[in-house]
Amino acid sequence: MTLETYTAFVLFAMVMTGTPGVGNLTMLAIGQTSGFRSSVPFLLGTTVGMICLNTLVSFGLGGVFMASPKTAWAMKIGGMGYILYLAWKIMVMQLSERRTDRRFSFLEGVFLHPANPKSWAMSVVGFSQISSPSMSLVEQATIFIPTFMVFQMTFHSLWGLGGAAIMRAMKSRAALTTVNGVLVTVMVGATMYALFV
Repeated sequence: MTLETYTAFVLFAMVMTGTPGVGNLTMLAIGQTSGFRSSVPFLLGTTVGMICLNTLVSFGLGGVFMASPKTAWAMKIGGMGYILYLAWKIMVMQLSERRTDRRFSFLEGVFLHPANPKSWAMSVVGFSQISSPSMSLVEQATIFIPTFMVFQMTFHSLWGLGGAAIMRAMKSRAALTTVNGVLVTVMVGATMYALFV
């Protein structure tokens, strides 16, 4: 693999993991609702989930999902259902007096990316950028998976810290609830647009 190829892949990974998406917006909302520390189990779960997804893509399963219209449609419906669940839980956390009872878990984070067809598409495109017949699948996966993991963890963390900063800066509960409502609406809207348009 040439340096130019890897640099192009790194830029792709930075853009895909750094821009607003379900993972980043969820981390922002959790940070804004209950602070960054409470988002850490969910963050670790999203990392494990993305590692599993990228491993499956590296060894060919991503192409199977992308090639089957029925599988793709089932994933869209299931993924949208999961995003709606996350949106509901974020709002419940915001409105609840006892937010610690409803914090996001590690397991909920694990399912975020595998349940999101956009994550599958991102992973397939990313892997295709570094795929080379001159390297074994294991070598390609060894480059692809850790690179994506570093940027995903970094940007999810930054978005979570941004949410925590919003929580500290805004003292009004009504304002925080409004911000959370906007975040949830954008998260669901962006997901619906990506899945069905």
